[in-house]
Order: sequence, then structure tokens, then C-alpha cells
Amino acid sequence: MWKEKCASLENELHSRGNFASHVFGIDQIMDDDYLVNYYTGFSSFLMFLACFNLMKSAAEVMRMWKGSATTPEAIPRLGHKPGPKAKLRLVDQFFLVMVRLRLGLGEVDLAHRFKVPQPTVSRTVITWVNLMYHKLQQLPIWLSRRKVDKLMPPCFRQWYPSTRVIIDCTEFFINTPSLLSRQSATWSAYKNHNTVKVLIGIAPHGHVTFVSDVYEGSISDKAVTANSGLVELLQDGDSVMTDKGFDIKDLLVPHGVRLNIPPFKSGDRQMTPDALMTTKKIAAVRIHVERKMHRIKCFRILCGEIDNTLFDMLQQFIFVCSMMTNFEGALVA
Repeated sequence: MWKEKCASLENELHSRGNFASHVFGIDQIMDDDYLVNYYTGFSSFLMFLACFNLMKSAAEVMRMWKGSATTPEAIPRLGHKPGPKAKLRLVDQFFLVMVRLRLGLGEVDLAHRFKVPQPTVSRTVITWVNLMYHKLQQLPIWLSRRKVDKLMPPCFRQWYPSTRVIIDCTEFFINTPSLLSRQSATWSAYKNHNTVKVLIGIAPHGHVTFVSDVYEGSISDKAVTANSGLVELLQDGDSVMTDKGFDIKDLLVPHGVRLNIPPFKSGDRQMTPDALMTTKKIAAVRIHVERKMHRIKCFRILCGEIDNTLFDMLQQFIFVCSMMTNFEGALVA
């Protein structure tokens, strides 16, 4: 009896069409901005296309990564003949990569959805992430003083009009490295875990304007800032906003840059009314950097413990995910 029911169900499915042959792609969700946002992080299909078109000309001539003992690279080679025809359209390759970044879906899952072999998923992600890293690095994300002033939200303009950037270090959990030396270097006493650390800077209006190199978790926030190159970008008269415990005043003063940081509580003494007011003002505007960090970590490829197989590409993944948040909706009104 059960065999007959199974056969009947199988015939019914076949009569409705061969669903196994349907390939998941951007065409299936392009008319629904909610789904576009869910799968890719872009606020709309138009934003998705805007970012894809930024990459398209280079993607048309890129060489797909084939696997190497060295750090993978996918720098466009203009003027060279393209390789064999890919199984996925370029726009669906880009879509696959964004789904991998946004939802953190595994390669087996994506291979099944897009009807391609698992190695193709791996090569596609590595190639495109490197390409995106290369292209996005060419954008002038560090804004001029004039541009920052023009986009300054009222809450900053009222209390901290000289703010050029709000900074914070964020850490990402990684699997315990196999090398003892790397285990020690990546151990974060603050997180009680092996981590990597990145300095993120956002402009007052909420866009990411600075992403440092990736540092091992044992390095202090101050050391990361000193080595990141951020200080050299600042100008006389600028101010930088940070959180408590991020005292980098001695790095900034020689450049004529002020530090806006919540006052420290001294021993058992209560904070003065002025200090309390300063703390509240800074907290009210600095919360936006925390919201930005949350948006970056909404890219689930960076959530949980990042696998050791991605370690050599963490710089690219973190930078690309950080930059993708600039294609989302406004952070500060």
C-alpha cells in the first residue's frame, strides 16, 4: 500500500514539473525588496544592481581562482580572453556570493540551491570576494572635511560639530589555530577566546569611512589605532569620538586633533553633573557606531567561530562586509 502511495506522489510531483531542475537565482526574488534584503543585505533590487554594475566590467574578464598554496587572488586581467563559459550568469554568481556572506549558508547548501558542484561554489566565492575587495578599495571612502560637514546630522552638529570619525575596535571569533604561536597571538583576554580585531571608523552620518587591516586578538586597541594609519588621515581641528578605555589622546594631540571620550569615574567618587551630561551626550551619538557594528555582523559569514579555512581571507571578507553596509539604508537621520 505504501509503495502505491509513494508512486502516486512521485507521479504527481512529476506532473507539476521537474522542480529539481529549477535553479535558485536573483530572477526569483528581484520583484520583492524584502527578499532581496533578506538574502543579500541590500535595501532593494536597485541597490543590488548598483553594486553589481560596479563590479561587472572587471568580472567579465576576471580569471576564476583554481586553487593554490598561496593566498588566493582574483585581480582582473583586462585584455585577456575570458575562460570557459561559467555555469552561472555573472549576476547569479554575485547573488550566490552575497547569499554566502549575508546568511552564512554552507557550500553544500549553496551548491544544491544553485545546481552547481560544491568546488564551483568555493571558487566563485573566493574569486568574487577578492574582486570585490580589489574594486571597493579603489573607492574614496575617507571623506573630506567639507563632505563630512555637509552630511553632518543635527545631533552631531549641535554637540560635536568637529567630529571627523567615530571609531571602535571589534573582534571576530575564530577557531583555535593549530599553531601554538598563533593560538597565543590571537588569544583575547577581553573575549576569553581566540579572535581577530579590526578598527572600524564611521562618519557622523553613519557610513563606514575606515577599515583597518586585521590584527591578532591579543593586540591592544591603542596599538591597533597607532598602526592602522588612521591618525595620518586626520587634520588639525578634527575631533575623534571613542568609547571609555580607548584613550588615544597622546596619539592625536601632536596632529591638532581632539578626543571626545566619556569621562572616567575616579575611585568611589561620584561623577560631577557636567561629567554625567558629557557621558550622556557622547553615548547618545556614539550609539550609532554600535548599530553599524551590528549591521556588519549581520553578515553571518562573520558570526560564530570563523573557520580556519577562511583565516587567510579574513581581511577581504571583513572589508567587503563592512563596505556592503554602505549600500543599506540611512543609519543616522
